[in-house]
Amino acid sequence: MSGFVFNPPNADTEPPAPPPAADAVMFDGWWPNMNITAVRDAIRIDTTVTPDRLRDAVRQAMLDVAAALADWRIDQEAAGYASLADVPARIMVDGVSDYVMRFNRAVYSVVGADLAERQIGSRLTSAGADRAEELSADIDIHTRNVSWAVRDFLGRTRVIAEAL
Repeated sequence: MSGFVFNPPNADTEPPAPPPAADAVMFDGWWPNMNITAVRDAIRIDTTVTPDRLRDAVRQAMLDVAAALADWRIDQEAAGYASLADVPARIMVDGVSDYVMRFNRAVYSVVGADLAERQIGSRLTSAGADRAEELSADIDIHTRNVSWAVRDFLGRTRVIAEAL
């Protein structure tokens, strides 16, 4: 057997189809809607998480992030912006506002942490101890990412240092 591996060239000539619109979780019109398929892909959620459970986690995450940014939103509405998409971006990446990207990242990270916490609760057996440890690390990363996304959204530094 040789050490060579042949992978045929990528035959995809078209970009992947966009996620179905039916997967959308509709928000209040000011904050962006979320697509369940996009969330599942972004944080690599497997099919053991049911669509209903994922939808619930996304709904709760959207509410949590919106609550964290409520004062900022009030200021933007007072400035005359009808939605997050109307707020002038500080930076555009791939045609998307940094505000929209940070909002999405915060929601994705809340969903990831929430689902990982639920899985730990269901795996507290001796056989699941190793997996629970992995999930705890995931929770820590998702929690950090929520904090960073919200702080980046608000234009604040990521590090909070306390002198002892």
